[in-house]
Amino acid sequence: MALFTWKDEYLLGLEPLDFEHKDLFECINNLYEQCRIQTEGAEVEDCLGQLHVRLVAHFALEEKTMCEMKNPHYEAHKAEHDRFLEEVTEVVASFGTNPDEEHLEAFTIRVKEWILAHITTTDRQLVTRGR
Repeated sequence: MALFTWKDEYLLGLEPLDFEHKDLFECINNLYEQCRIQTEGAEVEDCLGQLHVRLVAHFALEEKTMCEMKNPHYEAHKAEHDRFLEEVTEVVASFGTNPDEEHLEAFTIRVKEWILAHITTTDRQLVTRGR
């Protein structure tokens, strides 16, 4: 069972970002599934690592796109990315020393909620006010 499903209403019309947003949905759903079936810690840790890597790459692409567009919201948007990435980094690091699947499942839901809110509000500014 997927934690959440991609909907076309999340599309920004910026193909590289839309592609990566869809990829993040898949990554988060995979992590959630790993938590639900309570697989080995190494498998969950791998999913966490994948999520971290994808977020780092995606945020870099989004920030590059904002710079190219001369987006006036760049600083605030980047700060939002930085804060969230710090939160993800802390969870990834702590899971290695204290693998708590129950806490991780709650974290996965938090990631889902953050991604949805970010796409539908902050990222939406890229195409509504940023041009």
